[in-house]
Amino acid sequence: MSLEYTKTIIEIASAILILVAFELLNQKKLKGYSFMAIGQFLATIICLMTSLWFLAVMHGFNCLLMIRGYVKWKRS
Repeated sequence: MSLEYTKTIIEIASAILILVAFELLNQKKLKGYSFMAIGQFLATIICLMTSLWFLAVMHGFNCLLMIRGYVKWKRS
């Protein structure tokens, strides 16, 4: 399997997870945080592979924020 094909699959999976997460967060469901964190992590990997450093940092930061939100929600 070529690297381009792998990047495309990861990018599509990331986009789908982020869209599903937005819907779950709109419904105030805890699963939304974990879906968003995984989607943001995958987006970070893709941005790193394509040398989009600023976007990689921003997606990584969003991933950490989703993990923080998940932990805060679980505590309350």
